[in-house]
Amino acid sequence: MSEKMPIRAMSICVMSTVSVTVTMGITLPFLALVLDSWGVDPWINGLSAASQMIAVLFLAFFGPRLMARFGTKKVIGFGLAGVALSLALLPIFPNVWLWFPIRFLLGFSSELIWTAGDVWINQLAPEKKRGRIIGLAGFFQHGGFALGPILLVFLGTDSWIPLYIGMAVVLAGLLPLGLTGAAATFEGHESSARIFHFLRVAPGLMIAGFMFGLIDSATLSLLPVYGLRKDLSSELAESMLSIFVIGAMLGQIPMGILSERFGARKLILAGAVMSLACLLAMPHLITDPILIFPLLGLLGAGLGTFYTVALVDMGRRFKGGALIGVTTTFMFLWATGAVIGPGISGLAIELGGPDAMPYTGAVLTMAFIGLLIMRIRQNDP
Repeated sequence: MSEKMPIRAMSICVMSTVSVTVTMGITLPFLALVLDSWGVDPWINGLSAASQMIAVLFLAFFGPRLMARFGTKKVIGFGLAGVALSLALLPIFPNVWLWFPIRFLLGFSSELIWTAGDVWINQLAPEKKRGRIIGLAGFFQHGGFALGPILLVFLGTDSWIPLYIGMAVVLAGLLPLGLTGAAATFEGHESSARIFHFLRVAPGLMIAGFMFGLIDSATLSLLPVYGLRKDLSSELAESMLSIFVIGAMLGQIPMGILSERFGARKLILAGAVMSLACLLAMPHLITDPILIFPLLGLLGAGLGTFYTVALVDMGRRFKGGALIGVTTTFMFLWATGAVIGPGISGLAIELGGPDAMPYTGAVLTMAFIGLLIMRIRQNDP
């Protein structure tokens, strides 16, 4: 691969993916609040949100074929159009049951953009600078997600304006795609998401994807609820998630740079150990109005390591159609963990009280650390 850095193409790719993270940051809390204002039962509200995540599981079957045939740039365009269509349909059909298929389309289209963007960035990044480029892209992508809830504070939830703003942002993300040349297409069998194949050739990466989804969702899905159960003010409880995302955002660039110097497994292990320490400390520091914020920021940085470093390692080890396949498989396993995690967390709170939530995340993290240490000792990929 040439070491010349295609700055314009990478900037356009990041701009397009950030437009979706901003939109998701707005719409996810907005839709939950709207359904709650309609008097929808919390479990149905949760299922509605889960329909977006379940859609990601179908990406393994359709995403690689689309990227192999049309190229990542066109697939990002398809995904942006799908997100815009979904957002347009939501206010037209204000019904909780009709929102299930619409949110399914929204989730599939969003993840299609995210995965294609990751593949495209990995295609474009020069080998020696891959870590810092992916870290920089992750910084802006996480920043977009953090910006969404902030915008929602000013937009309010009494009208459909947040959805219209989201549509405008997504359509704006379509415009820059015409300013760069076509991204490469990759024909062939390797571009399929062969889950068992990649579990065999890159078990450490695939396990990291699943555990990232499991731990991240189990810890964060009920984070505001956990704060309220610990008698925090509603404002402070709602801000916990934003602090976590900001921590993940700020950790992207340092971890990307470190990934150029150190092995992926050791960096992921370091992130897992930092996450474990934060989860174990959370029940003791949750009521401290000063220490809880850096703790949540460090937790975000630690868990964010899993994704960033794994993405860098995938770009280093896989090329062409295999990069599409391994990235999509990683996202499939992440989504599988993310679907399971909230149920584990909710059951833990129900059976053991609020502190069972971070302790459950800690137990899952310890299991992951054990697997990582075993693979490092065996020198397995």
